Order: sequence, then structure tokens, then C-alpha cells
Amino acid sequence: NLEKQYLRLTTFPKAQDVRPLSVLKRSIVHIKKKYIETEDFKWANEQLKSMRQDLTVQGLRNDFVLEVYETHARILLEHGDLNEFNQCQTMIKSLTVGLSSVAQGKDTNDESLEIECFNSNQGQEVNKKLGENPLLRQSKDSADEFGAYRLLYALVQKDWGEMTKELLNANSIVKSEDKSNAEEDQCRQRVSSCEHAVLVAKSVIHNDYHSFFRLYESAMNLSTYLMDFLVQRVRKGAYERIVASYRP
Repeated sequence: NLEKQYLRLTTFPKAQDVRPLSVLKRSIVHIKKKYIETEDFKWANEQLKSMRQDLTVQGLRNDFVLEVYETHARILLEHGDLNEFNQCQTMIKSLTVGLSSVAQGKDTNDESLEIECFNSNQGQEVNKKLGENPLLRQSKDSADEFGAYRLLYALVQKDWGEMTKELLNANSIVKSEDKSNAEEDQCRQRVSSCEHAVLVAKSVIHNDYHSFFRLYESAMNLSTYLMDFLVQRVRKGAYERIVASYRP
């Protein structure tokens, strides 16, 4: 079936209840098409969670898995579901950057960083650690996009330790893009998503509300949805600074 209700697992599912990769590839096309037509977030969210579950119990790790998590993360951002979004971005980071770069103790809920796979023939449990597998590679645009999201998410959560790591990562991505553009002898027409996110972080840290709202208007991809969670904080800081400047 292309559609499947999401149910939290209490025992390992039967083989006939888990959709194989070939079906899941058709399912993601169906989900995207129907979501664009209906904009039914509740339905799309349930379907993508069910798909993630089928991928997880099979221990799959390939570019299609990356596509599913990226798609779900974007839809979750559009609807402001940061808890589920963090599950997706944490898994994306573990798939592309590695477990050593994923903060310990982060709640990944259904998508545990250690996937438990079962051999149905022998009836034995087999543990497959993601860290033992080669890392996947995002496209240059996706790496830039999600690098920006991780930085902005850390800023929203006031996770300064993680934000420092993501600032370094974002700067690394920006430098890599600059080098790539120089080699291709191309001039960038706009800043990258990571470069934009770095500027946003600086504007918040330095209480530069003018720059923040200018950057808000020029936000790239879905960064605006994360910046929405910063607006009240920045406005409050701006009011306090304005009032303080007029105090006798």
C-alpha cells in the first residue's frame, strides 16, 4: 500500500506489514503529490512517520532515506513542529556527518541512532550501528540548506554549545562554496543559506534588530519559519534598548 497508518511499535512488526523499498519509493511520490494538492499536514505527517518507521526497522541507509528525512523536515518546518523537525535533522546529520557530531543525549525517539534489525529466518536480533556504515552525501544545495537550519535551530533553542559547532560548520560550508565558485570562475548572485544563517546569528547575538528584520525579508529556503521563533525575542530586546536610550 502507498498509504499506511502510523502506529508506535511495541513488538517487531511482521514482514508482511513492512513495505519494501520499491513500494516506499512509489509512496513518497504519492505523498508529495497529494500534499501539494491538499496541503493536509496531519495526513502527510502521519504518512511520512510511517515511512520513516518502515525504513528504520529494515535498517536501510541510502540516498532515498535521506530524501525522506529531508522531505519530512521541510514539511514540519512549514508547520512549526520543531520537536519532530529536530528528529529529522538529527537523523540527517547522523547519516551525512556521523554520530560523533551528533550531540549525546539528544532525544531522537523513534529514530534511534542504533537501529535494531531482526533476522526473521534465524529469529535473532541484529544490531546495526549507523556509525559503522559509510556516510551519505547530500547535494551541495541540500548541505547548505540544512546546515543553515541546524544553526538557526540551535539559536532558537539557545543551545550555545551546539550553535558554536554549527557556526564553524556553516563557515566551513561557505568557504567550500567560495572555493567551488572560484574554480568554476562564477560570481555568486546571492549569499548562501549558511552565510545568511551566520548573519542572522550575529544579528541576534549583537541585538542588531535592524539587520535581523532585513535578513528576515531575504531569508532563503524555509529559514523564515525558524526565524519566526526569534521575532519576539528580537523585538523584546529592541524595545528594551530603545526605552533604555530615553531614560534620564
